[in-house]
Amino acid sequence: MVMGVAVVEVFAPSPDFRYVGLEPAQARKLGVMGAALGLGAGVALAMSGTGLRHAVFAGALASLMSALALRGAGGTIPAPGGARMGIVPWGVLVETDDETPRILRWAAVRRVDVETSRAFSLLAGTALSSRVVVETEHDRFVGEALGVVQLERLIEHLGAYAEEQSRPLALDLEGTRAAEVSEPECEALLSSAYGWLDTANASTKLSLPPAGYRRTCAMAPSTQAIEVLRRVLRDRTPKTSDPRAFAAVVAAEVHASALAPELIQLTQCPHPLVAAFARQAARKLGVALAKTGTLDELAPFLFEGERARLDAWVESRPI
Repeated sequence: MVMGVAVVEVFAPSPDFRYVGLEPAQARKLGVMGAALGLGAGVALAMSGTGLRHAVFAGALASLMSALALRGAGGTIPAPGGARMGIVPWGVLVETDDETPRILRWAAVRRVDVETSRAFSLLAGTALSSRVVVETEHDRFVGEALGVVQLERLIEHLGAYAEEQSRPLALDLEGTRAAEVSEPECEALLSSAYGWLDTANASTKLSLPPAGYRRTCAMAPSTQAIEVLRRVLRDRTPKTSDPRAFAAVVAAEVHASALAPELIQLTQCPHPLVAAFARQAARKLGVALAKTGTLDELAPFLFEGERARLDAWVESRPI
């Protein structure tokens, strides 16, 4: 009898890039090179009766002179769908005609493709370049960058990132109380965390001193609190609502500096608010900005007013 093995669903690995900038893709005009080579070939053919060496030399000289004479007619033209883009762990920013970029969350992106090719330049020699295609249900955007663009993890887990990003935040550590996703979740989560920390349930679960004593004396968290919060922050099992942002707030409020590595790991999370709370919690615990990154990267993916509330939380004292 063959026993089946249960497969436990887990979140995909977080994106392994911080920012990928792309310029609008260009379609190269071949008129200059084609005309130059054609003229050179014609001269070589016409002079083939004078000897192979003379014919080749004359053809090469004619090609070079033609390219120099016609260089103003060459260059590049915008490729169809060419767009300036920025790809970040939470989606794609597409430059538009006005000052506000178009924001594509992962749920709006149907496909991402990357093609790497070699281009030859008389000045730089052979160089690698990458062309990235981002497709939505109705649009196709094409950008390019010098070098190799590493987006393999995004291409593999695009659907999983969209799923993770769509989950509401939890207003508890168990993931049973979900915030309303149609409204800013930031204030609701902070209020719920503050309220819960004042309860006897929090004191028991995290082995904390009474709330009034915590407010007057900053103490190191108990070993039990570290273990409970670490388990939630490391848990990659999808739930109805995501409790990791709630745990990040609690970790900062009880001075759990030992959880800085777990918080830093979450700063690349595809869910923008989970990443934002992880960054701010780590900052609140004294982690350097160079390790956490700033909220500027996340701001386009947050509701209006949430950036200011998150900044205010960092400046406030832990309870």
